[in-house]
Amino acid sequence: MNSIHRFLRNGVAIERVDLVRATINEAEEIKDNLLDDIDCKKIIVDLSMCDYIDSTFFGAMVFTYRILKHQNCAMVLVISKTFLSRSFIYKEIASVFKVYHSFFEALDALNTNCGQPTTANYANVENRKEPVRIVQLPIQLNTE
Repeated sequence: MNSIHRFLRNGVAIERVDLVRATINEAEEIKDNLLDDIDCKKIIVDLSMCDYIDSTFFGAMVFTYRILKHQNCAMVLVISKTFLSRSFIYKEIASVFKVYHSFFEALDALNTNCGQPTTANYANVENRKEPVRIVQLPIQLNTE
């Protein structure tokens, strides 16, 4: 039985992991699949079925993400909200990947801004008491 299903939707490669536990047994498969998706430039790894990700599976995704990032690919994850309360590894995932809680939210983000966050964290600015919201806007250069 194939536990990782591959799709292509609107130019976005989708890797859906249909497992409750993503472990060392599937680590090589996800790594190979993600490397095969490099030409798509936009990748969603849907982990919404997973309640647990072991360190080998996570390491395979991080290893591949570094290669993809170097090739100017955007890769985002979809995880379930219940995963947040069950997994100690969530902080590590959120520190490396852009994380969404629904597939369509992730797809929309990739189609609008290539998976990059649209806002940065709040920053304190001199002589201001309230935080300032910093917004990143895409820049298009006119080459005419």
